[in-house]
Amino acid sequence: MAQLKMYRLPDAKLPKLTLPEGYSISRFSSDADIPGWIACCMDGSLIDEANGEQSFEDTIRKMPGIVPERDVFFLDHNGQHVATATTFIRTEDGAGCLHMVGMRTEYRGKGLSKYITCAALENLEGKPIPFTRLLTDEFRLGAIKTYLDFDFLPVEYDVGMLERWEQVLGTLGVDSVQMLCDDAAPFRTIYRPDGNR
Repeated sequence: MAQLKMYRLPDAKLPKLTLPEGYSISRFSSDADIPGWIACCMDGSLIDEANGEQSFEDTIRKMPGIVPERDVFFLDHNGQHVATATTFIRTEDGAGCLHMVGMRTEYRGKGLSKYITCAALENLEGKPIPFTRLLTDEFRLGAIKTYLDFDFLPVEYDVGMLERWEQVLGTLGVDSVQMLCDDAAPFRTIYRPDGNR
């Protein structure tokens, strides 16, 4: 089954956030950061521990357009990497991409995802991109809520996407949202199944 796709249009504004005490943002600086990246992505169910270093090679180092030292971000708590996100410009279409967003399990549910998301998206601010894209899954409801809060919009690009997104809105309690076509043109407003139209 195809993943859900979301786009953030270039006119969307980022909030000004102040990190909680004890937290900071850092960038990938050396291979010493790979175990922290693995822990964040493994807890985020993006990779499995057995393939951790290979996953970093495949999804970061070998990905066209990514320069780890420029594009891989961490949310740190008292010096430990607790979340990660990567943003880069795709070589195939010039679009921005939010990629490999993961957080250690014990830090979830504390409202921290907005900080790593914002830091990563700042990497794309002012760049001449048509939109920023991401792929995600229905079961990542907390992540989807964060993405909606950052003005990412659902994309109609495969059979059944409209119905799947309506179910997601219903689960999240979101009344309605604009849905885009795959070329980022407006498609239609979608509503949760029990919402008023």
